Amino acid sequence: MNRRKFIRNSGIAALLPFVLNALQACSPNKTKKSNRIFVIIQLDGGNDGLNTLIPLDNYGLLAAARSNLLIPENKVLRIKGSSNTALHPALEGIRDLYEDNLISFVQGVGYSNPSYSHFRSSDVWLTGSDSATVLHTGWAARFLQTRYMNYPAGFPNGEHPEPPAIKIGDTGTYLFQGSEMDMSIVIDPTEGFETHPVESSSGELAGMAGKETKSIREMLLQAERYSKVVKNALSVSFNHSKSYPEPGKNPLADQLKKVAQLINGGLQTSVYLVDLKGFDTHNSQVDPSDATKGLHADLLGKLSQAITCFLDDIKGMGRENEVAGMTFSEFGRRIMSNASYGTDHGSSQPLLFFGSQIKGGILGTNPVIPEKITVNDNLVLQYDYRSVYASVLKNWFEAPETAVNEILYGNFPQLQIFKDEKQLSIS
Repeated sequence: MNRRKFIRNSGIAALLPFVLNALQACSPNKTKKSNRIFVIIQLDGGNDGLNTLIPLDNYGLLAAARSNLLIPENKVLRIKGSSNTALHPALEGIRDLYEDNLISFVQGVGYSNPSYSHFRSSDVWLTGSDSATVLHTGWAARFLQTRYMNYPAGFPNGEHPEPPAIKIGDTGTYLFQGSEMDMSIVIDPTEGFETHPVESSSGELAGMAGKETKSIREMLLQAERYSKVVKNALSVSFNHSKSYPEPGKNPLADQLKKVAQLINGGLQTSVYLVDLKGFDTHNSQVDPSDATKGLHADLLGKLSQAITCFLDDIKGMGRENEVAGMTFSEFGRRIMSNASYGTDHGSSQPLLFFGSQIKGGILGTNPVIPEKITVNDNLVLQYDYRSVYASVLKNWFEAPETAVNEILYGNFPQLQIFKDEKQLSIS
């Protein structure tokens, strides 16, 4: 049994989250150093890209394939610089950011021979594997291990007092699973601060159970070691943006608000993961009486609001040149809709990137819609998702090309997602 399954199936799972909540203070931490931070938003369930980034040049064929849920052409959000592509009307904030060159899209991202299982495809995206290979470490963890050598031995320390990665939510993730242990701590934005003493050793169990129990104990001890620096970051921080919704109204906004507090408090953690659940829209994706409303519209509205508030917050603290991010889902949805006003599991998807250091625009072409559509038709793959990761590692984190190839177990062409190096501005 691997570690994640052991954790998921054991009673210890409830103890894993390292629960923190912000303490309000009068002024933020003034001690800052240049540090590139990357925020990953997981759209859990499989986002329908064709109703997110709408191909107007294929609108007639798309209407024939999904007449019961397609956004009416007179209701889509037009975007500057493109007569062929529009946005879902719930993405008004994203549209405005796009026109300010703070958003870009990459079309048709996925992998060959895709899995349509939520669990397996999520594992692929989180670990950086191909469809036929099972990996037990996350792609972000393998990168972080090049910065935090021999982790967890000797960490935290004077040079690296902060946790390498943070997951905002209530469970851990394969993304940050390193070769020795999880390289993240988990912070729940909805709970008050709570910590429990952890014994450094106790009666050991034999076999695999003993090995995994020891590993979990070390994870909890490591989180306890980071508690002081994280609590300090929260205690001296506040949010600059006044546009966040009330707590509990938008779970993604709540999570990104916490990320902003940690950044503003001076924490130098490199990678954050947040999520928005509910994208498995097999039914009721739209309101039958109005395709601009319904489950998918609500989710995209939350995504748009959360990213808009977050970027406003980051700009307010003067850190906009240091922070970038992206969205991903475990897969897209099928071209053809089903009879339940929904869509079934599909293949490739558009990814969204955000931040002042993003190049802006749309990379790739609009999806091709077959004239004779069937329920088995899927979107054509344009870019392997590991090319996206290679671009993040090389062009944002400045990892050497040889290291990028080792982290991703292959040489993947990089994409023009970020501004050219000479244009990148890090204060």
